[in-house]
Amino acid sequence: DVGIMDSIMAGYYINNQYKDKLMIVPDLELSKEYYGIAARKDGAYTAKMISYAIIELSKEGKVLEIAEKYGLEDSIAIDENTVIDLSDTTGKSDYDAIINSGELVIGYTIFAPIAYEENNELIGFDIELAKAVCEKIGVKAKFQIINWNTKVFELNSKSIDVIWNGMTITEDLQENTSITIPYLKNTQVAVIRIEDSEKYKTIEDMDNAVIAVEAGSAGQ
Repeated sequence: DVGIMDSIMAGYYINNQYKDKLMIVPDLELSKEYYGIAARKDGAYTAKMISYAIIELSKEGKVLEIAEKYGLEDSIAIDENTVIDLSDTTGKSDYDAIINSGELVIGYTIFAPIAYEENNELIGFDIELAKAVCEKIGVKAKFQIINWNTKVFELNSKSIDVIWNGMTITEDLQENTSITIPYLKNTQVAVIRIEDSEKYKTIEDMDNAVIAVEAGSAGQ
C-alpha cells in the first residue's frame, strides 16, 4: 500500500514512469538526511581525497552541471568552505593501493536518477560525479553492482573500494566506515497509489497498511 523511499528516487520515477499512477503523500517528510560516500574504516585518506575532489569540482561548477542534467540542482549539499586536512595521512596506504591499481572500484545498485541504465549505458548523477572525481585524482572508475544489504561486507572484503550510490549517512556507517563530506540532501517520503490519496494522509492512517522498503535502506 505504501512505499517508503528517498524523495530523490520517488520524484524521478513518479515524474518519468508513474505520473498517472503514484504520488508522494504531501506534507509528510519522515526524515531529513544527507548522502555520503563510504571508504573502508582504515581508508580515511581515500574518503578525504574524494571529499577534496568533490569540493574542487563544485567550485569549478562541474557538480552543478551534472546535477542539472538529472534535476537535482536543489539537492546539492556541498559546503565549499570545508577544509580537508590532507597533511593527516591516516589510512593513506589504502588510498595508495587504489592509485597504484589505476582504478577505483565503486559499489552501486540501480537507483535512478543516481545510477541506472539507459540504452545499455550506465548513467546517473553519482555515476557522472564518480567519473569526474576519478579523473581528478588520476584513476579510472570501475563500477560494480552490489547487494545493498551487504555493502559494508563487500567494502571490507575489498571486492569494492567505495560505496557510492545515494548512501544515507548514518551513525552505524560512520562507526564502521570512513565517510566523505555530505554531497546531496534527501528526505524519506511515503509513496502511494493516486486512488489512495484520501486514505493515506498521515502516519496514523498507515497503521494497517502493507509497507514496502528496500532491505538495508534508510527507508527501512
